[in-house]
Amino acid sequence: MKKWLLMVMLVLVPAMASATEVKYGNGFQIINDDETFKLKVTGRFQPRFEYTRKETGVRNVGTFKVRRADVNFKATIHKILSLGLGLKHSTNSKNFSTLNIAGGTMTYQAYPEFGVTVGMVGLPLDILTETSSSWYLLPEPGITATQSDDATPFTTTRDSFSVPDGLGVNIAGDISKFFYSLSVVNGAESNYAPNPGMKFSTGARMGVNILGAVGGSMSDFEQSSDPQLTVSIGGMYQGRRTDDAFATARNEAMGVSNSVAPDLKYIATGSGGVALRYAGFALTSEAYFRNTKFSSFGNIPVQLQRSSLSDFGYYAALGYYLLPKMLEAALQAGQIFRQGPDNNANQIGGGLNWYIFDNNLKIQLAYTWTQDYDDIVGTANNNVHNVVLQVHTMF
Repeated sequence: MKKWLLMVMLVLVPAMASATEVKYGNGFQIINDDETFKLKVTGRFQPRFEYTRKETGVRNVGTFKVRRADVNFKATIHKILSLGLGLKHSTNSKNFSTLNIAGGTMTYQAYPEFGVTVGMVGLPLDILTETSSSWYLLPEPGITATQSDDATPFTTTRDSFSVPDGLGVNIAGDISKFFYSLSVVNGAESNYAPNPGMKFSTGARMGVNILGAVGGSMSDFEQSSDPQLTVSIGGMYQGRRTDDAFATARNEAMGVSNSVAPDLKYIATGSGGVALRYAGFALTSEAYFRNTKFSSFGNIPVQLQRSSLSDFGYYAALGYYLLPKMLEAALQAGQIFRQGPDNNANQIGGGLNWYIFDNNLKIQLAYTWTQDYDDIVGTANNNVHNVVLQVHTMF
């Protein structure tokens, strides 16, 4: 921690000393005399209390959590070169249970039509990926981005339709009403691990702002006087990999230690979505399709072996301000249909958002009900009830 604080001070102190202007606008901004250098600092803290009731396993859990605590820095040099870096913590997160770097990127954007970013770029796919988590309608996005298939001894493990991380390169730009984004990242699909070989994953997204861009928010906080409508399509290709989670699950279920994992030839995912914002009303909806191709089946039961598996999912999120810029009601629903046994999921939920000081301080109360079929072997399902009370603060 001390090392991180020292690094931050080394960056901030010289900038403040030579700056002629320090102002606030969605973050603190430090600008030099001739405006060739700008440093923007933002921060966020999201504590919550979460209650979960299940029909299997640990049935009742109530816990305090820190969903996100982060500080982000963005330096812009001569208006065409920008450097981004963040420090982030999140309770129970695999990568952020302890403080870690996030969003480390460098971008060269000489023209709006073409920009190049290197670093922690991940893969583009959908509208949700471009949405700031500070502007989710509920504390968490829909099931298509959050529900991962638990490992079972019957079929390969398939994730939600969320996009993977990855170190690599991205090119993106806006051409009139059209926009595009293309990325190539390491096959490790991690922001913290090198490539295991010559394997890479790719992703692309393109779309059109038909009636104006909806931006990075799922809410219409600004009460748009004119409709904003965006549609987009996207795709990802993830190369060869071995599903070691299957072998682990089979070892535990069968009481053995020599289970053979299946090998996947590729995973191909497509998406299509629409987003509308107007007069305090917000709609975001997307659908996904995925094909998982096998190169070998390992110990998957013969009767369940298929050359490929097809999955489908969708979500819809609606928001409306009962009191403009103060009280917002939200609904969110989604489903995932994974080919194979015991792995579908259904979810519906709703909540209220109370904006106390714009989006710098708000309170979110939400309830979701989830039918999770991969928790129980057979045709039964696990009904999961979740209530979240979250305070969102940011500068």
